[in-house]
Amino acid sequence: MKKFIQIIIGCAVSASMLYIAFRDVDGVQLKESFLQISWWPIVPFVALFLLHFYFRSLRWRFLLPETTGPAPSLRKLFDSIILGNLASFLLPFRLGEFIRPLVLCRWTEYSFASAFISVIIERFFDLSAVLISFFLLAHMLPDLPSWLPLAAYSLGGMAAALLLFLVGGCLAPGPIRKVVELCASILPPRLERFVVNFTKDLLSGAAVIKTPKRLAGVVLLTVGVWATTYLQFNALLFIFDWNHSSLLAVTLGVFVALAVALPSAPGFVGVFQVGCIAATSLFAYPLAAAQVYSLVVHALTFVMLIVIGFWLLSVHDLNLFELKKAAEEGQQPSE
Repeated sequence: MKKFIQIIIGCAVSASMLYIAFRDVDGVQLKESFLQISWWPIVPFVALFLLHFYFRSLRWRFLLPETTGPAPSLRKLFDSIILGNLASFLLPFRLGEFIRPLVLCRWTEYSFASAFISVIIERFFDLSAVLISFFLLAHMLPDLPSWLPLAAYSLGGMAAALLLFLVGGCLAPGPIRKVVELCASILPPRLERFVVNFTKDLLSGAAVIKTPKRLAGVVLLTVGVWATTYLQFNALLFIFDWNHSSLLAVTLGVFVALAVALPSAPGFVGVFQVGCIAATSLFAYPLAAAQVYSLVVHALTFVMLIVIGFWLLSVHDLNLFELKKAAEEGQQPSE
């Protein structure tokens, strides 16, 4: 019943966001915008898409603990990430975040717990990167709505707190754990146990970036991950032969990242489009062009994941529904 309610909520949010994104659609202008598209930017987009996942694979290697056996190859890390993203686009409940470590622990000596904690730590760094970008945008964008700088400052403070928590957890896990236990003591017992246990696991996983080399590697690769994200948005802005600011590409990346964090139907339908249109509205971008752009970027991302993802499923003799069942049960898929 709970899952059914989650699906209903996600679909309702997606439907609402689609309505907001396309309620003022002008069929004639929309058609004209489609006819004006140049398709050559797909080439740099594809190259940047692959480079983006290469950087993510390199970063994941830094976040995984050392094992007695050989380190996982970049190919295994890359394939796991692609399959996780494919699942997030096709399956409900963001199951890709569980399928990704499931696939990796099938191919390596890692346990699901250690692989999953590394994914959570990665998400902390990604969230910090998005929030810091949002904070910087607030100082660069002209004529912002009055509420946006306040939101940017608040989220920028949250990003700083997240980074301090991770770095502090690496350098002094004991005091950080005691502070969390003290704060959690005011919560209901069941929630208190969850917070304390989650913090314990998170700090244990974060210990892998205790060395300056690993921490620097993760930070630099996070910059690379988000630079290639913004460059993908920038590349596809050239589908229209108009002058545009590179700042628009960063704004698109930040707004879409924040939008897809909302509950939605599989594939981030609706929330992706709203993120694009909200970003372009700050630059007086024509609405019809923004609507077309949001559809093109989303469709190309989806196609890339479908093509590469299903090819990898075939190569590795995997079944997406088997992985879905394993993720839901919290078990590793059988050989």
